[in-house]
Amino acid sequence: MDQFSALTKSMANDRIAAAQYRALLASSPHGIVAVDSGGIIQLVNHTAEVLFGYSSDELVGRSIEVLVPERVREIHAEERNEYCKSPWSRPMGMGIELTGRRRDGSELPVEISLAHVRVGSETTVFSFITDIRNRTETEALQREAQRIEAVGRLAGRVADEFNQLLDVLSRQSCVAMQRCQDDPVLRSSVEAMSAASAQAQLISRKLLAFSRGMRNQPEWFEPNQRLSEMRHVLNDALGEGVELDLLPGEDVGEILGDPLQFGEVILNLVQNAADAMPRGGRAAIETAAVDVGEDFVHGHLPLSAGPHLLVKVTDTGVGMTPDVQSRIFEPFCTTKAGHAGLGLAAVYGIVRDAGGSIAASTQPGRGTAFHLMFPRIWRMGQEADGERPES
Repeated sequence: MDQFSALTKSMANDRIAAAQYRALLASSPHGIVAVDSGGIIQLVNHTAEVLFGYSSDELVGRSIEVLVPERVREIHAEERNEYCKSPWSRPMGMGIELTGRRRDGSELPVEISLAHVRVGSETTVFSFITDIRNRTETEALQREAQRIEAVGRLAGRVADEFNQLLDVLSRQSCVAMQRCQDDPVLRSSVEAMSAASAQAQLISRKLLAFSRGMRNQPEWFEPNQRLSEMRHVLNDALGEGVELDLLPGEDVGEILGDPLQFGEVILNLVQNAADAMPRGGRAAIETAAVDVGEDFVHGHLPLSAGPHLLVKVTDTGVGMTPDVQSRIFEPFCTTKAGHAGLGLAAVYGIVRDAGGSIAASTQPGRGTAFHLMFPRIWRMGQEADGERPES
């Protein structure tokens, strides 16, 4: 009776352990794939099924190399064999970033940590697989933002030095203008010098706008009304042969910002659209009230979740190549001869300074669309969660 009780208790413990084991596999946020020393898959949890697009029945009994891109399968098999001869644990946080292959042939970046269990002469290796696509995209965005920020700091230092020289040039131009009123030839030369100085100061201001946003006193304004007021200016910027569609969204309300800088951003994008349509075309400016979710925020730093204003500026122009698109927000990046190329750099600085984001989608020969997102705290004069306070 005692032996029977001990056996029954042992079997019960085994069932409990098996249930706990299954629960652990099912609840793990990591994909888990277990293989024997020959690389044959013995076990796959649900997370791994979702990650790679296979069912467990489709994977068990197959070589682990089915989850590895074809170009590295031979090398992977060699390294796997070496690992199984002398296995060691590689804990989380020390995983190696690799590339996995899904059932549909697509690839994804993963981090893989390893553990092993040896029973007699048999070794089972457990791979703990983490999908790092979101982390990789976020890190890439952060690196891009840091790179542009570094360029901006350099641009700001150049602009400060440049301004000192321009101040001297501007003052001397005024003095010279007063002394050459009776000499038309000399006066014309001084006027040309003064005009060049004014243009240089404009470039310098754009450099500063890129480097530190040139913060002005914000105020409440209605974006739709601002765009309506700018219609004539925008039409002039587009010139003949280009039609403009203003598509104001409903209930976009008010935003807190600088209406002049907002107008500068829109005008700059419209001027770029005009340059992209030398033979005519159509441009459109669309606004909409949108709610930004946490998933969207990860790919569009420095946005935070919540209500935003979307401004979409599109054209039917020549578009951009991927190389140009990757550099359009850098100072002096331009495809237009004789232009300083500071416009989009200044736009980037203004939008980022307002806590927003800007992105472009384009294809050569198929036009360009700029998507701008601005935080929208107020809506039609009312706060999202209460009355608008006194300013």
